[in-house]
Amino acid sequence: MSINSKTLYLAAVAAILALSMGLAIAFGYISVDSWYYIFLADSLRHGQGCSLNGTYLAVYPCGYPTMLALTAPVADPAFLMVSSKLTNFLLLAASFVFVYKASRNLLMATLIVINPVTLLIGMYTWSENLLLFCVCGTFFAISLIHTHPRKWAFYGLLALFLVLGCFARYIFAPFAFILFICTWLAYGRATALRTLACFAIAGVVFLGYQAFNHHMTGYGTGMPRIAAPEAKLLLIRQFIIAVAGCAFGIIAVIVVLAGASWNRLSLSREKTSPAVTFVLLAGLGFLALAFVLRFRTQFDPYNVRTIGYGVVLTLAGLAGRYIRWRKDEPPKIWALLACGLACVIFCDGLSIPQDLSDLRTGYQFPAASVSDLIYKGPPLATVVYFQLPASALDTGNVDNIPQLHYGKSVRLITPMSDTDKPETAASFLHDLDDVPPQGCVFDFTAFASVRDFDTFLSSRTLMDHRFSLFGGAPQTLSKPDYDPGLKAWLIDIIQAGRMVPCRDILSLPSSRRIATLS
Repeated sequence: MSINSKTLYLAAVAAILALSMGLAIAFGYISVDSWYYIFLADSLRHGQGCSLNGTYLAVYPCGYPTMLALTAPVADPAFLMVSSKLTNFLLLAASFVFVYKASRNLLMATLIVINPVTLLIGMYTWSENLLLFCVCGTFFAISLIHTHPRKWAFYGLLALFLVLGCFARYIFAPFAFILFICTWLAYGRATALRTLACFAIAGVVFLGYQAFNHHMTGYGTGMPRIAAPEAKLLLIRQFIIAVAGCAFGIIAVIVVLAGASWNRLSLSREKTSPAVTFVLLAGLGFLALAFVLRFRTQFDPYNVRTIGYGVVLTLAGLAGRYIRWRKDEPPKIWALLACGLACVIFCDGLSIPQDLSDLRTGYQFPAASVSDLIYKGPPLATVVYFQLPASALDTGNVDNIPQLHYGKSVRLITPMSDTDKPETAASFLHDLDDVPPQGCVFDFTAFASVRDFDTFLSSRTLMDHRFSLFGGAPQTLSKPDYDPGLKAWLIDIIQAGRMVPCRDILSLPSSRRIATLS
């Protein structure tokens, strides 16, 4: 490969990542989780540790907020919204470099970062970007140890990536064990044993982090973990559908990149390199781990965030295994640019084309419009909330969260249970016993009518689909998210479109009757 062609190819990869970053800055891509990462980064910049309003928060590991805090020029949520996209760009670019340096396989490195899954995740302020960086960095360090087993600095580099990964996302710790198995199978027993101490150090650090979280919050990951309520066959179907959905766009990229240089393709008859085997096994291991964790525990469904990287690594490994070119040249740059542009524009469905179309009729720069998400009214001390009012930014890719809308110092109470049993009216009223009446309100402003509120309270969790042997539509089984008694009481007390003082709600006959019976 000539220096000029390689330089142009790398510039094209950087341009695609830069375009993705630019669109993410322009259109927001801030989810509920993103705000928590931003708030934690803001707290870190102010010397308050990983805390929210002075309270230690372990639900979101501290690694990604620390990275945001280190790369942000100013400790302000609006600036962090923008700088987080630059952080993601650097993490993805570094991931590409790590994979290429470790494997010398330009196609495999390209597929890991230039695909709809990775680019969509990269547009959001999500810790998965740091997770991919740590996985690719671990891969890079292992390859260096395999080639230069007597250079001790590489062992320190491996330990650094492993420890950082444990602080990026909790799933990285069990995945690190899988990576050790992949090292053994791909690079051999000798290399695996050389790296064992690094994996052991990371394991000890992670156990210490879990112990600290348990001491501070009562839970190793900062919250109770509920058993998955869905039927097992339903989860298996959802997993297969999610894998297929993630794989479709990646396979399309492989077909275009390979098809553009079809006259230089040759079926691989060479022995598969350890690097390619490592990536392939890591992808399969990630998919297996993600499947088992969601199969046992209720959290995000199988989707791009939970299984996407597993699909990416698996297909990139397969492409690296079977696709070769007769000449040492990269894939066609025009094909790379075409795939990259399509992935960036359509990685979020039709959302970005719609956003681009809306530029002609009116546009709000998300980072400059954060104030539109914030409550403007008399000071509040406690808020019983259900759903946040709509804002002008709701039409974009910027979510709102109660801590931003009402203020981080406001005590927030919601009737949505965080256990596998719905909150009852009696238990909910009991939670309000120690709430001072001053500055306490029930916020019904998000609901224009009782009917809207009833629709909100009628939400259900899907449990299973039952299929008939004789055809016809499947029977849907689900459970209500709200206890029927609690729902009836809330429908009775609502004053649509208003904030109602808690004392007025608690003095109603239905409230007093429930409190007396409990």
